[in-house]
Amino acid sequence: MNTTKFRYILPAFGLVLSLSMASVSTSHAGNGGAFIGGMIAGHVIHGFVERDRARTQAAVSQPKTVYVETPAKAPTEKTAEQRLAELDALKKSGAISEQEYAAKRKAIIDAL
Repeated sequence: MNTTKFRYILPAFGLVLSLSMASVSTSHAGNGGAFIGGMIAGHVIHGFVERDRARTQAAVSQPKTVYVETPAKAPTEKTAEQRLAELDALKKSGAISEQEYAAKRKAIIDAL
């Protein structure tokens, strides 16, 4: 039981006790004070039970989250045409020399 519930239950029982003691001291009151105090305590306790039941039902009815790990995509391999076109672009931009271009072009073609 949650300790915050005791903050409300204990004063309710104190009220029941004080009302029942008041009924003992007055002869004409009978058991009315005890009855009213019992009704108040019952109402308070019933509220706690209903809220607890609602929280439990909400926790049970929540869908569970399932995480599925997707496999990493393998890097796609470039075709020989794409690699030759990239090599031509590097030669035109001056990023590689004529010797490097010829060696790499020969390696690409030999790999076919």
